[in-house]
Amino acid sequence: NQENLLSKLAIFLITKIIIVSLQKIVIIMKKCYLLFLIILLFNEYNYALNSPISSQLSELDIVLESRHVYDSIKRDRIDSLCVVLDVTDDTYSVYKKLYEEYKSYNYDTALIIVDKMQLSADESVQIIETSVCKAFVFLSGGLFKEAYDVMEQLQNDYDSLPIDYYITYARLLYDMADYAGSSMVEKYNTDGNELMLRATQGLNLKDSARYWYPLATIDLRNADYIRSINRFHEALKDSQISLHDSAIYTSSLAFLYLQTGDTLSAISYYIKAAECDARSLTYETVALRMLAELLYEQGEYAYADKYIRIAMHDASRYHARHRQVAISQILPIIEQRNANLIEHRNFIAYILLAIVFLLLVIGLIGILILISRNKEIHKAQQTIDNINQTLMVANKVKEELLSSLMVGHSQYLSAVEKYQTDIKSNVANRRINELMIIPKNVDAHLQRQVLNHRIDEMLLRIFPTFVNDFNQLLRPNERFVLKKDELLNTQLRIFALMRLGIVHHEVIAEILDNSINTIYTYKTRTINRSDLSAEQFYEALMSIPSFAPLK
Repeated sequence: NQENLLSKLAIFLITKIIIVSLQKIVIIMKKCYLLFLIILLFNEYNYALNSPISSQLSELDIVLESRHVYDSIKRDRIDSLCVVLDVTDDTYSVYKKLYEEYKSYNYDTALIIVDKMQLSADESVQIIETSVCKAFVFLSGGLFKEAYDVMEQLQNDYDSLPIDYYITYARLLYDMADYAGSSMVEKYNTDGNELMLRATQGLNLKDSARYWYPLATIDLRNADYIRSINRFHEALKDSQISLHDSAIYTSSLAFLYLQTGDTLSAISYYIKAAECDARSLTYETVALRMLAELLYEQGEYAYADKYIRIAMHDASRYHARHRQVAISQILPIIEQRNANLIEHRNFIAYILLAIVFLLLVIGLIGILILISRNKEIHKAQQTIDNINQTLMVANKVKEELLSSLMVGHSQYLSAVEKYQTDIKSNVANRRINELMIIPKNVDAHLQRQVLNHRIDEMLLRIFPTFVNDFNQLLRPNERFVLKKDELLNTQLRIFALMRLGIVHHEVIAEILDNSINTIYTYKTRTINRSDLSAEQFYEALMSIPSFAPLK
């Protein structure tokens, strides 16, 4: 009755605690509900405000994930050119096309292709063109000194130079201005503008991108952003421009819009530039890095972290050293902010998880206590039942062994007493012939068999599974097979006595009426029939259970 009363009281207290805790949690959830709605509405508003940009970013992600498709197409074009290279005599033209494929795709291969172009060039125009190509590769790889030396060499050796020479040389000076100290910026920009202006002198088509690009670039460097924007838009109207040139123009427009304070337009054009770079497989690029920086400033940390990593991968893949330096300055900042954001979100998640966990703990703690108590009671009851069963079996075996011992001892005394009576009677009556017959009537061998049978019965009563368990210690083909009506053989009997605790060979030999050497020989041969060592064998032997195994 006391145990039932305590159990009911415990259940009542646990139920009360759960109800009170749930009431408090409901109150907290009501207070947090309004805050949750405010955050949700803010997120919806933010998404609605930036929905065009979000759509563009989704498209950019698709393009970036599809770069392997564009790469496969480019590889097919390169393979086709390599096939043509083996059968054509105009190797220079083929190498020129291969250079166009590799110039912003792979720095090392592009440099190799340029060297092969130089070997196959046989005209002054081709030699100049090859040198310009090599300078462009050096420029793309961040080797400004090497590119400058090539440009200067061409200026000294030739009077008539192509438009690409002036544009490439100007881009080199502009990049040098971006990375040079303040004292050299104005000089490099001025020299670059002069080169761009000279490039336009050979062009007459006002609707050509090659005409508008130098002029727009000059305006950009002179900080005439509005006119530069208009001229880049004119350049983009040219339907013949390549994806690579389109990426340059849109990236320049993004920079210009950023200078005028139109951040959303800047982001939009950087996204377009990044798409063009991805479709053309241009790995020497600026757009993705600039896009990551702007998105970071707008709080789009996940996008910023993803794009800055892709930009670093692309710059490293191309070996664009100056791009790697620029990216390395912003990458740690974005990574740290993104890590802080993730940590903050994880903290909130942990709080919510802790609340849920608390509810689960409060709800389950009472059940666990009751289950634990029931298990302990059931386990204790089972242990008591097992002990009682074992004691009953042991007591029964004890009674049987005692009874068998008393019967055997009584039979032995009766036999001895009859043997003495017969001897005395025959001696007293001087019946010598009958006296000689008495020993023959006492069959010691039969008595030994009877004794062994009783020993076997007692041993198997104590260890009912002994034969099967002992055979498990032996190799399958070495196990004992008993004859019909045979309980134990000599070997099994020896080890059964050892399991009983009789370990001295002299005692075993006396009980079984064998010599000590016989006992030792049987024991050694039997152990040799097992894969276990002698120590392992004895340990396993002593583990054979007594009485019937409990279930």
